[in-house]
Amino acid sequence: MFGWLKNISEKIKDLNSSVNNYKEETGNQTIPSLAYVNRARNLMEKSRYMEAKGVLLEALELTRNDALVYKYLGVVEERLGDLSASIEAYKKSANINPQDKNVWHKLGLAQISLKQYEEAEKSLEIADKVSPLNTDILTAWGMALLKQKKYPKAHEKFINATKINRYNFAAMLLSAIVEVRLNMYDDAEKKLSFLMNVNPNESCAYEFANLFFLKENYETAKRYAKQSIDFNSNMLPAYLLLGKIYSMEYDYDNANKYFAMAKDNELVNSLLYLEWGNALIRLCRFEEAKEMYQKVLLEDLENADAQAGMALCAAETKDFEKAYNFINFAEEKDYDGVFLVEAKGISAFAYGKVEEAVNCFKEALNKDPKDVYNYFRLAKCYQSLKNDEMARDSYDKMIKFNPLCTQAYLEYAKYLMSKKDYKDAQRKLRKAAKLEPVNQEILNLLFYVSYILVKENVCEYNVKEAISIADKITEFEYPELRAELEVILKNIKEN
Repeated sequence: MFGWLKNISEKIKDLNSSVNNYKEETGNQTIPSLAYVNRARNLMEKSRYMEAKGVLLEALELTRNDALVYKYLGVVEERLGDLSASIEAYKKSANINPQDKNVWHKLGLAQISLKQYEEAEKSLEIADKVSPLNTDILTAWGMALLKQKKYPKAHEKFINATKINRYNFAAMLLSAIVEVRLNMYDDAEKKLSFLMNVNPNESCAYEFANLFFLKENYETAKRYAKQSIDFNSNMLPAYLLLGKIYSMEYDYDNANKYFAMAKDNELVNSLLYLEWGNALIRLCRFEEAKEMYQKVLLEDLENADAQAGMALCAAETKDFEKAYNFINFAEEKDYDGVFLVEAKGISAFAYGKVEEAVNCFKEALNKDPKDVYNYFRLAKCYQSLKNDEMARDSYDKMIKFNPLCTQAYLEYAKYLMSKKDYKDAQRKLRKAAKLEPVNQEILNLLFYVSYILVKENVCEYNVKEAISIADKITEFEYPELRAELEVILKNIKEN
C-alpha cells in the first residue's frame, strides 16, 4: 500500500517539475489526471495511440475513479481496434459520470460495431435522455434499431434526426434505406435523388441502384451501380449487384466481368463467391458455380446458402450422393431456400418420382418467380408424364422468359420432333442456331428436319436451303440424305 502511495507521490512531483508545462496541459486546472488526459490527446492527434494508451494507464494509477480517463482510454482502444476493451472503458466512464452524453453515444456506436445491437439500443436510449433532441444520438439509435430490423422505429429516429438538422445527410440516407425495406419506394427515391444532387457518394449511388433494381428498372440500376464504383473502386456491394443483374439478363460475359473486377480489387470474401455462384446457377453454369461454393465452404463450412447451392449443382451434374449429403446438411439448419427445393426436385425426377419433382419445381417458382429455369425442368417432367399440353406450355414459358437459353430451344425441338411436329421444331432449331451458329448438334438436327419438310413439300428453294445447312456442318451425320437432296435438286433443274 505504501509503495502505491509513494508511486502516486512521485508522479505528482513529476507533473509539478514544470509549472508552465503543467498549466499548459491542464488548462490551469488543479486535477493532476487531466494533465495526463491532455497529454494523451496530444499524442492521439499525432496518431500515436499506443503511447497515448500508456499515458492514460499511468493516469489510472493516480485514480481509479476518473470518468474522463476511461472515456479517452475507450477512444484509444477503439482506434487500436480493440472494441471489447473500448466498450469496457466506456462503460466504466459512463458508470462514474452517467450525465456524459458523449460517452453513452460512443459506447452505443462501439456496441453497434461489435454487433451488440440490443445493448447499443439501451446505451443510446440513455444518451437521448441525457441529451434530448441530439441529431447524432438519434442517428446512432436508429442504426441500432435498423440492425435489429425494427424498421418503423428506426425510421422514426432517422426522420427526427433530419428534422433537428436538415444537413444530417447520414440520417437522410439511412432513412431512405429503411424506406426501401418498408416498400416506401417513392419516399426513398425523393431522398436519394436529393442526396445525389447535394452530397453524392458511393453509398448513396449504390442505394439508388438497389432501389431501381427492386423496381426492376435494371438499366438505371446498372448506371448508378457503376457510378458507385467510380466514386469508390472498393464498393463491393455495387460489383455484386451488377453481377446479379447481368446474370438475370443472361449476360455471362458481363456478369463474370464484374465479379472478377471485385476479385482483382482484392475484395475477396465468402459473400463475393456466394453471389458469384448464385449468378452462375442462373446462367446454368453448374460446374463453375460448384467451384465458387466450394470456396465459400472452405471459409465457412456451415454456410447453408452455399450448401444448398452445392446440392443443386451436384444434382444438376448427376452426383446425387453428394447432392443428398448437402441437402441433409442444409435441412439440419431448417433451411428451405429455393436452391434446396430445386435440388430435391432434380433428385426426385432422377429416381422416377416425377409427381414429387413437379411439386418441388412449382414450389421453387412460388419462392422465386424469376428462377425461370424451373419451367424447363417442369417441361421435362411433363414429357415423362406424357402430358403434351403442359410440356409445351412449360417450354413456351421458358423461352419466353429466357430467350437466350439455347438448351431450351434444343430440347423443345427434340420433343417436337418426337411428336412429328417438324415445322415448329425447325423454328426452334433456327433460333438455337442463331444463338450458337457452330453448334454441331443443332445444325445436324436442323438439317434433318429440313430434309423431312423437303420430302413433304419438294421445291427448289427448300432443297437448296437444306443443302446449304449441310455445307455449314463440319461433323455431318447424314451424308446419304444430303446425296438424296442433290439428286432431287438435279431432277428439278432438268425438268
